Amino acid sequence: TAACAIELARRAGAGAHFFLAGRSEASPWPTHLPPTHDLKTLRAGFATHARASGVKIAPRDIDRDARRALAGLEISETLGDIRAAGAAATYITLDVADAGAVNRTIAAITREHGPITGLVHGAGVLADRLAADKTEDEVKAVFAPKIDGLCHLLAALPPNALTHIGLFSSASALFGNTGQADYAMANQVLVNLARSLRASAPHIRTVAFDWGPWEGGMVDATLACHFKAQGISLISIAEGARIFADQLMSGDPDTSEILVGDAWSGE
Repeated sequence: TAACAIELARRAGAGAHFFLAGRSEASPWPTHLPPTHDLKTLRAGFATHARASGVKIAPRDIDRDARRALAGLEISETLGDIRAAGAAATYITLDVADAGAVNRTIAAITREHGPITGLVHGAGVLADRLAADKTEDEVKAVFAPKIDGLCHLLAALPPNALTHIGLFSSASALFGNTGQADYAMANQVLVNLARSLRASAPHIRTVAFDWGPWEGGMVDATLACHFKAQGISLISIAEGARIFADQLMSGDPDTSEILVGDAWSGE
């Protein structure tokens, strides 16, 4: 999602203002560690520093702190890249599953900066398990950011001002994927919402992107090997961002759903 926002900023340039929202805090990088994007290296750095300081810290706390620092670094770099493209950028800590928080945030942005004209919704979480083992809470957790979050955003945004909506769906909505019944369902609901939006608000360019696996993001090394074994190629960050910006800004206006990547068996 960050790469797509940066590509949009490069095309929009001066005068555009991007508001990036996420649940992560924009945490500063720890001064005692050199910057790195490798989570394993970062965990080791936190552990080494704790031992040298004589502090006992549980592995789960090391992992939490490392992930928090990494998220903060990625937020900072994304904001920097958007600004380097000539656009303004602001980060907001926000859980889109919280309707009240969404309403307050949109209202504050609109009061200070005017109406929001574009929405890119890329929120999503995984809770992979076989359907027979799924709990209701796990299903709700998967649906909350993707579907509840989108509905809250759409309810808070005046439709007359919106011109573009880009939604991050998944190829799992079309092909399924073992352990991802809830994730596939949530993404299919997202696609259905895109179709509904196109019918009810044809002046808004609304596109749901059924993404195959990317190089990064939710796809870790284990998942990358899984897809490779099935003959499914990964979407490069640069190519995915280019496709997203091309299709959202100047694609076929009659198309509300686009599959990006290879077909797979869902095994």
